[in-house]
Amino acid sequence: MLRKNRNLDVVLPPRPSILVDIQQEMNKAHPVLHRIAEHIAGDIVLAAAILKTVNSPFYGLRNKVTSTVDAVKMLGFTRTSQLVAAIAVRQSVPLPAELTYFWDDMMRVAIMEASIAKHLLLNTDMAYLMGLFHDCAIPLMAAQFPDYLKVRKALNDENMSVIDFEDDQYTMNHAQLGSLFARSWYLPDPLIQAIRFHHHDSSLFSTGIDRDALTLIAIHLIVDNIHDTLIGNVTTQYPQMKPKIMKFMNLDDHQYQVLTDIALDSVNQTN
Repeated sequence: MLRKNRNLDVVLPPRPSILVDIQQEMNKAHPVLHRIAEHIAGDIVLAAAILKTVNSPFYGLRNKVTSTVDAVKMLGFTRTSQLVAAIAVRQSVPLPAELTYFWDDMMRVAIMEASIAKHLLLNTDMAYLMGLFHDCAIPLMAAQFPDYLKVRKALNDENMSVIDFEDDQYTMNHAQLGSLFARSWYLPDPLIQAIRFHHHDSSLFSTGIDRDALTLIAIHLIVDNIHDTLIGNVTTQYPQMKPKIMKFMNLDDHQYQVLTDIALDSVNQTN
C-alpha cells in the first residue's frame, strides 16, 4: 500500500517486502546467509538482476557466479542489501511517458560514481546507490504535479536553481523528497543526507554535513557534470563548485582528469 508523507502530502513507494525481509534478517544477532539467498532466489527477476550485476565487468570476477548463495557470499550482507535496494527502486517508481530514459541515465551515473569510488578506495556501493537514488523523486514529483516536467525543462534552459523554484512553486523539492524516500527504505544515513543536500551551493563544504555524505556529494557532482556534458546540458554553476570539490577531495588537475577518464571508461565498458 502506498503511503503519504505527512509533511509533504506526497505518496512514497513502500519499501519492497523482499528488502524488508533481508533487512530484518541482517538485524538479527546471527543472520543466516542462506535465508537471504532464498529470499532473493524466490524473486526470479531480482535474482537474475543480482547475478547479472555480480558478473558484470565492474566486479571483475574470474569465475562466473551462478547461484544466489554464491552471490551473497561474494557480496556480503550489507552489499547485498544495498544492491537489492538499487534494483528494487527501478521497479518501485513508475515513470511517465516523458521519462522513459530516466533509469538508463541514472544507471550510467551510478556506474560512473561507483567507478570513481572504487579508484579512490571508497565505498563503491554507497556511491552506486547515490547515483541511482539522487534524483529518484523526480518521477514522484512528475506524478504529483502535471506541469512539473515542463517547468524543469524551462529551468534547465535558463540555468535557474531547480531547488529554489520547486520550494517556491510546490512547497517541496525533489532532493528533500528523495531523502525522505531513502529514509523510508531504511537506507544508510550518509546516503540520506547526501541526497538531501546534493543541490546545495559550494557553501555545503563548510557546513556541518557528515564527511561521508559530503564525499558522496563531491563524487556525484563530478559525475553529474560529466553526464551533463555528454548530453549537452552544461550549466554555469559547476565551474564555481569545481575548486571547492577539488580542495575537499585533495585533487590536483591531473588527478581530477584521471577520475573523469575512469568514469567515462566505466560507461563505455557497459555499452
